[in-house]
Amino acid sequence: MNRLVHLAVAVTLLTCSGFAVSASLTVAEIEQQIEQKQSEFDNYNKNLDIEINASRTLEQELAKLRNSSAKLEQERLRALNEMNLAYEKLVEDPSLNIDSARKAYSSAVKAHKDNKDAITQKYNEWQTQLNKVEHVRLAKHSLLNKLEGLKEQYNTARVDRLYREFGRQDTILVSHQLTCDREETIAKCMERGKNLAKQKASKRFLDEVYEGLTESVEAKQHRPYSDGYVQIVRSEVTNNSFSGLGDFSVSMAVEIKGTLKRNEGCALLGLDRRYCVSQEQVAQIAEPDSSQLLNVSTDESVMYELTLRSNVYDDEVFIDGVSYGSTKLQIMLPAGKHDIEVVKRGYQSHVQTLDMTQSTTLKVDLERTQYAFNKGEKIQDILAGDIAGPNLVVVSAGTFRMGDLSGVGLDNERPVATKEIIESFGISETEITVADFNKFVEQTSYVTDAEKDRGCAYYEGGEPVWRAQLNWRAPGFAQSNTHPAVCLSMKDAQAYVDWLTEKSGNSYRLPTEVEWEYAARAGKESDFWWGDSIGIDNANCGWCGSQWSNVSSAPVASFKRNGFGLYDTAGNVWEWTTSDNSQNGAVVRGGAWNFAPRLARVSTRMEMDPAFRSNYIGFRVLREQQK
Repeated sequence: MNRLVHLAVAVTLLTCSGFAVSASLTVAEIEQQIEQKQSEFDNYNKNLDIEINASRTLEQELAKLRNSSAKLEQERLRALNEMNLAYEKLVEDPSLNIDSARKAYSSAVKAHKDNKDAITQKYNEWQTQLNKVEHVRLAKHSLLNKLEGLKEQYNTARVDRLYREFGRQDTILVSHQLTCDREETIAKCMERGKNLAKQKASKRFLDEVYEGLTESVEAKQHRPYSDGYVQIVRSEVTNNSFSGLGDFSVSMAVEIKGTLKRNEGCALLGLDRRYCVSQEQVAQIAEPDSSQLLNVSTDESVMYELTLRSNVYDDEVFIDGVSYGSTKLQIMLPAGKHDIEVVKRGYQSHVQTLDMTQSTTLKVDLERTQYAFNKGEKIQDILAGDIAGPNLVVVSAGTFRMGDLSGVGLDNERPVATKEIIESFGISETEITVADFNKFVEQTSYVTDAEKDRGCAYYEGGEPVWRAQLNWRAPGFAQSNTHPAVCLSMKDAQAYVDWLTEKSGNSYRLPTEVEWEYAARAGKESDFWWGDSIGIDNANCGWCGSQWSNVSSAPVASFKRNGFGLYDTAGNVWEWTTSDNSQNGAVVRGGAWNFAPRLARVSTRMEMDPAFRSNYIGFRVLREQQK
């Protein structure tokens, strides 16, 4: 889902080089680094505003000089005309003195030339300042990613500290007195007394553990929802006695160890559970069983046959979100409810929930729709030369609230504003892949900006590093045809959509950032389309728990699609969009495999130089509805 600062991801395992914090650092040390980086980031924001204002001032001064150029040219022509008239009079009267006319012309020529030189100088100053702005902007976003990475490390360190503190071991001295029951033997009374003493010791120890935690206030607040417990290592009776009235007293030394499952640490600190999940657990989470994939809670031993027909050809059948091709279709399904959807371009989609209690034949009649996209419709244009275009999903018109709805975003995500999408549009269901872009290159012999000059940037040590050998074919990590195409500038992306327009006869372009956020939200107002927490293995971003996090991009559609049918709107690679609220008209959205989870939120936006390219920026395309 940056031109984000010319950040780029390292060819080597960047996960560890750019952001990793030494495991020996304490929570306090990481907190100090965060405070320092936050201060630096705030200064970068101030400096960026100063540099932008300076560039605007230079642009205004350049405009004034250009306006003066036309006036000075008129003055030069007027002076030339007067000098020519003076020379004509000199021919008739050689005694005339025309020095004033010649000086006036010479002065006008010099003023015009000085102005042209000033324009050249001012233009160069302006361009230098624009480069300075871009450099500061890139440095700012690099620092932002460092800062967010430190916050991830900070939360992990907090859990580690809690885990260590909770696991302490100590000996508790405790005394307990009880009255033996009349029908209770002395041995049983003594055993009961010792057990009650152990319980008292355990309760006291656990209370002491919570009181002794560095974050005791937070932990005690969540204590009722956690499962921290203690383990008695050994116990010893130091004294015991009976009174003549049947009272038993016992004193014990109980050695106790605190025990906390790592996932419970996140519950105690109120953190997302991804900070408490091991890689082995992530692998298990990433491989759900077939019943989970079908989203059917039923006895899979009971299977029924569904026969599905429709009145059109080349339709597509989706059952529980999975495509099963076109009708006529016969398939065995487990007993229970299933979501059935039949779609075809130019027709209204058929959607229903079918409760399979017996073998069933379903006949679907699709009704044609004129000049309009259908919500959720799957589109694929066949380009000239019988080349398949990218797969598109129709997003219907509507309104939504855009920006930092949760209040945890960056300043440039505010204020929140209500936006209206007037026309439905088609948008590629995945980021444009290596295979998609290769079709374009093979047909046009197009050479990308990275291949022409300087190569592509990757992210190393918290800074963008350019390497001439990197480009969309070799981005610095292993990729397949199904990976998103990266190392592409906005110009490269625009060339691709222009080609689609030419070869399909339909209007393709890059989405605006308003359209992008509308499609990415899919009707939700949370930070991610599935909720306000990144969770575990929901997306490919730094510290998101996937096998690709901080390593490389992932093959497209490796994670679930959102409610509108789009894949990878959170993470994987940043995506180029156009914007009226950007100095350069270019903004990247969606986050990337080597950027912190907070930057993968749906409202995060990063202004970028359109010429920038890196191995963590790609794009998806939009097709306008035919009029």
